[in-house]
Amino acid sequence: MKFIYVDESGGLKGDFNYFNISLLVFNDEKELKKLKNTIKRFRRGKYRKQLKNVKEIKAYKSDEKLIKDLLKNLNRMEIEVYSIYYNNKKDHLKNYSVNEIYQFLILELLKLSKLNNTPSNLFIDKFLPKTLEKKFTSNLRNFLKNNTSNVSCVHSENNTGIQFADLISWSTFQYLERKNEAYLKIIENKYILIEFNQKE
Repeated sequence: MKFIYVDESGGLKGDFNYFNISLLVFNDEKELKKLKNTIKRFRRGKYRKQLKNVKEIKAYKSDEKLIKDLLKNLNRMEIEVYSIYYNNKKDHLKNYSVNEIYQFLILELLKLSKLNNTPSNLFIDKFLPKTLEKKFTSNLRNFLKNNTSNVSCVHSENNTGIQFADLISWSTFQYLERKNEAYLKIIENKYILIEFNQKE
Protein backbone atom coordinates (compact mmCIF):
# COMPACT_ATOMS: atom_id res chain seq x y z
CA MET A 1 0.00 0.00 0.00
CA LYS A 2 1.44 3.35 -1.07
CA PHE A 3 0.91 6.64 0.76
CA ILE A 4 0.65 9.63 -1.57
CA TYR A 5 0.62 13.26 -0.46
CA VAL A 6 -0.43 16.08 -2.78
CA ASP A 7 0.17 19.82 -2.63
CA GLU A 8 0.43 22.71 -5.07
CA SER A 9 2.24 25.99 -5.55
CA GLY A 10 2.08 28.94 -7.91
CA GLY A 11 -1.25 29.98 -9.35
CA LEU A 12 -3.57 29.82 -12.32
CA LYS A 13 -4.55 33.48 -12.07
CA GLY A 14 -2.77 36.74 -11.40
CA ASP A 15 0.95 37.33 -11.92
CA PHE A 16 2.05 33.69 -11.86
CA ASN A 17 3.67 32.14 -14.93
CA TYR A 18 3.32 28.60 -13.64
CA PHE A 19 1.17 26.38 -11.48
CA ASN A 20 2.52 23.06 -10.19
CA ILE A 21 1.17 20.05 -8.36
CA SER A 22 3.56 17.72 -6.55
CA LEU A 23 3.22 14.16 -5.28
CA LEU A 24 5.28 12.75 -2.43
CA VAL A 25 5.04 8.94 -2.46
CA PHE A 26 5.95 6.46 0.29
CA ASN A 27 5.88 2.75 -0.53
CA ASP A 28 5.10 1.62 3.01
CA GLU A 29 4.37 2.76 6.56
CA LYS A 30 7.94 2.12 7.70
CA GLU A 31 9.29 4.96 5.58
CA LEU A 32 6.36 7.16 6.53
CA LYS A 33 7.22 6.68 10.19
CA LYS A 34 10.74 7.96 9.46
CA LEU A 35 9.19 11.16 8.11
CA LYS A 36 7.18 11.73 11.28
CA ASN A 37 10.24 11.04 13.41
CA THR A 38 12.20 13.61 11.40
CA ILE A 39 9.77 16.36 12.41
CA LYS A 40 9.99 15.26 16.06
CA ARG A 41 13.80 15.43 15.94
CA PHE A 42 13.76 18.88 14.41
CA ARG A 43 11.30 20.16 17.02
CA ARG A 44 13.40 18.75 19.87
CA GLY A 45 16.83 19.48 18.41
CA LYS A 46 18.59 22.46 16.89
CA TYR A 47 15.36 23.94 15.51
CA ARG A 48 13.59 23.74 18.86
CA LYS A 49 13.43 27.50 19.38
CA GLN A 50 12.54 28.27 15.78
CA LEU A 51 9.68 25.77 15.73
CA LYS A 52 8.49 26.26 19.31
CA ASN A 53 5.25 28.06 18.41
CA VAL A 54 4.93 26.75 14.86
CA LYS A 55 1.99 24.37 14.46
CA GLU A 56 2.59 23.75 10.76
CA ILE A 57 5.79 23.93 8.73
CA LYS A 58 5.13 26.00 5.61
CA ALA A 59 7.97 26.54 3.16
CA TYR A 60 7.16 30.19 2.40
CA LYS A 61 7.32 30.99 6.13
CA SER A 62 10.53 29.05 6.82
CA ASP A 63 14.17 30.03 6.44
CA GLU A 64 16.47 28.57 3.81
CA LYS A 65 18.54 26.43 6.18
CA LEU A 66 15.51 24.72 7.71
CA ILE A 67 14.02 23.92 4.29
CA LYS A 68 17.30 22.48 2.98
CA ASP A 69 17.85 20.38 6.11
CA LEU A 70 14.31 18.96 5.85
CA LEU A 71 14.84 18.12 2.18
CA LYS A 72 18.18 16.45 2.95
CA ASN A 73 16.48 14.24 5.51
CA LEU A 74 13.69 13.46 3.07
CA ASN A 75 16.23 12.47 0.43
CA ARG A 76 17.59 9.73 2.71
CA MET A 77 14.23 7.96 2.68
CA GLU A 78 12.80 5.51 0.16
CA ILE A 79 10.46 7.87 -1.68
CA GLU A 80 9.25 8.86 -5.12
CA VAL A 81 8.62 12.50 -6.00
CA TYR A 82 6.73 13.82 -9.02
CA SER A 83 5.66 17.28 -10.10
CA ILE A 84 3.61 18.47 -13.06
CA TYR A 85 3.53 22.09 -14.06
CA TYR A 86 1.13 24.12 -16.12
CA ASN A 87 2.39 27.07 -18.18
CA ASN A 88 -0.17 29.86 -17.89
CA LYS A 89 1.15 31.53 -21.04
CA LYS A 90 0.19 28.53 -23.13
CA ASP A 91 -3.19 28.34 -21.38
CA HIS A 92 -4.29 25.01 -22.86
CA LEU A 93 -7.20 24.76 -20.43
CA LYS A 94 -8.45 28.35 -20.51
CA ASN A 95 -12.10 27.28 -20.75
CA TYR A 96 -11.98 25.28 -17.52
CA SER A 97 -12.43 26.49 -13.95
CA VAL A 98 -9.52 26.57 -11.48
CA ASN A 99 -10.94 23.57 -9.61
CA GLU A 100 -11.34 21.59 -12.84
CA ILE A 101 -7.75 22.29 -13.87
CA TYR A 102 -6.51 21.29 -10.41
CA GLN A 103 -8.33 17.98 -10.65
CA PHE A 104 -7.24 17.41 -14.25
CA LEU A 105 -3.57 17.92 -13.40
CA ILE A 106 -3.70 15.54 -10.43
CA LEU A 107 -5.25 12.85 -12.63
CA GLU A 108 -2.68 13.46 -15.35
CA LEU A 109 0.21 13.25 -12.89
CA LEU A 110 -1.12 10.04 -11.32
CA LYS A 111 -1.39 8.53 -14.79
CA LEU A 112 2.05 9.63 -15.97
CA SER A 113 3.68 8.41 -12.76
CA LYS A 114 1.79 5.09 -13.18
CA LEU A 115 0.25 5.36 -9.72
CA ASN A 116 -3.36 5.08 -10.84
CA ASN A 117 -3.29 1.25 -10.80
CA THR A 118 -1.60 0.96 -7.41
CA PRO A 119 -3.39 0.42 -4.07
CA SER A 120 -2.91 3.77 -2.36
CA ASN A 121 -3.93 6.11 0.39
CA LEU A 122 -4.08 9.51 -1.31
CA PHE A 123 -4.05 12.62 0.88
CA ILE A 124 -4.81 16.07 -0.54
CA ASP A 125 -4.60 19.40 1.24
CA LYS A 126 -8.16 20.46 2.04
CA PHE A 127 -9.06 23.43 -0.17
CA LEU A 128 -12.57 22.86 -1.56
CA PRO A 129 -15.95 23.57 0.02
CA LYS A 130 -17.70 20.37 1.15
CA THR A 131 -20.17 20.49 -1.73
CA LEU A 132 -17.34 20.20 -4.27
CA GLU A 133 -15.00 18.06 -2.17
CA LYS A 134 -17.31 15.02 -2.28
CA LYS A 135 -17.48 15.06 -6.08
CA PHE A 136 -13.74 15.71 -6.35
CA THR A 137 -12.76 12.75 -4.15
CA SER A 138 -15.31 10.51 -5.88
CA ASN A 139 -13.77 11.30 -9.29
CA LEU A 140 -10.31 10.48 -7.98
CA ARG A 141 -11.46 7.17 -6.49
CA ASN A 142 -12.99 6.22 -9.82
CA PHE A 143 -9.73 7.07 -11.57
CA LEU A 144 -7.69 5.01 -9.13
CA LYS A 145 -8.68 1.70 -10.66
CA ASN A 146 -7.81 -0.48 -7.68
CA ASN A 147 -10.74 -0.56 -5.26
CA THR A 148 -8.44 -0.71 -2.22
CA SER A 149 -7.48 2.94 -2.76
CA ASN A 150 -8.68 5.68 -0.45
CA VAL A 151 -8.82 9.43 -1.08
CA SER A 152 -8.94 11.98 1.75
CA CYS A 153 -8.90 15.78 1.87
CA VAL A 154 -7.11 16.72 5.09
CA HIS A 155 -5.95 19.84 6.91
CA SER A 156 -2.23 20.24 6.31
CA GLU A 157 -1.49 21.40 9.86
CA ASN A 158 -2.41 17.90 11.06
CA ASN A 159 -0.56 15.98 8.36
CA THR A 160 3.23 15.71 8.15
CA GLY A 161 3.13 14.22 4.63
CA ILE A 162 1.23 17.21 3.26
CA GLN A 163 3.71 19.58 4.90
CA PHE A 164 6.61 17.85 3.14
CA ALA A 165 4.67 17.83 -0.14
CA ASP A 166 4.38 21.59 0.39
CA LEU A 167 8.19 21.81 0.62
CA ILE A 168 8.45 20.03 -2.73
CA SER A 169 5.82 22.10 -4.53
CA TRP A 170 7.37 25.29 -3.13
CA SER A 171 10.83 24.15 -4.27
CA THR A 172 9.38 23.49 -7.72
CA PHE A 173 7.90 27.00 -7.69
CA GLN A 174 11.35 28.43 -6.87
CA TYR A 175 12.81 26.58 -9.83
CA LEU A 176 10.10 27.53 -12.34
CA GLU A 177 9.37 31.12 -11.36
CA ARG A 178 12.70 32.28 -9.93
CA LYS A 179 15.19 29.98 -11.70
CA ASN A 180 16.47 28.84 -8.30
CA GLU A 181 17.33 25.14 -8.49
CA ALA A 182 19.13 24.90 -5.14
CA TYR A 183 16.24 23.15 -3.38
CA LEU A 184 15.35 20.63 -6.08
CA LYS A 185 19.01 19.67 -6.47
CA ILE A 186 18.86 18.16 -2.99
CA ILE A 187 16.29 15.56 -4.10
CA GLU A 188 17.16 15.41 -7.81
CA ASN A 189 17.92 11.68 -7.76
CA LYS A 190 14.33 10.96 -6.66
CA TYR A 191 12.48 13.75 -8.43
CA ILE A 192 10.73 13.84 -11.81
CA LEU A 193 9.37 17.08 -13.27
CA ILE A 194 6.81 16.94 -16.08
CA GLU A 195 5.41 19.77 -18.17
CA PHE A 196 1.71 19.60 -19.01
CA ASN A 197 1.53 19.91 -22.79
CA GLN A 198 -1.85 18.53 -23.76
CA LYS A 199 -4.08 20.66 -25.96
CA GLU A 200 -7.64 21.24 -24.89
